[in-house]
Amino acid sequence: MPHKYNPNFAAARRREKARNLEVRVPHWWSKEVKPKTSVAICPNCHAIYFDKHWHTWSHATKVLPVGHKISDELCFACRSIGGSKKKGSEFGYEGEVTLSGFSDPDLKLEVVRTAKNVASRAVERNPEAQVIKIEDKGRTVRITTTNGQLAEAIGKEVDRSHKGGVLSVRFSEEDRPVRVYWSAKE
Repeated sequence: MPHKYNPNFAAARRREKARNLEVRVPHWWSKEVKPKTSVAICPNCHAIYFDKHWHTWSHATKVLPVGHKISDELCFACRSIGGSKKKGSEFGYEGEVTLSGFSDPDLKLEVVRTAKNVASRAVERNPEAQVIKIEDKGRTVRITTTNGQLAEAIGKEVDRSHKGGVLSVRFSEEDRPVRVYWSAKE
């Protein structure tokens, strides 16, 4: 050990303490053994559940643990699309987008395509964010989603891409769906 008046004394002392610390305290995080848990795969959308949340197939194949039991289980989004309602909710959807004021059918088609593009990007990021149903009601289109953030993203993207419309996003104080209203300029 260098002498205490040596300018490198403090650094040498820190290195020695670190060496001793490594010997005395084992790296518990590298020795931790996690119990094997089952991995669930949704048979409809092929999302994979592990590590306490759902992953898309493209992302999950990179980090999927090996040696786990695999079972089939419907994800929340596929259960919502299938018609079963979320536990404790009277709706069965978490987001509702109402697009209105379409006098031109080409504009309506373009807006619906924009909504579908936003939904396809959202599914890549989060497989539980899906469109449940798109209803065409003449001059109005109603889109229900499994995720409130997806409904908000659809409304904002439609408003951003088609200037002049009026956007209104309404959140409720209770556990109710997010309601997004957009009307085209007349």
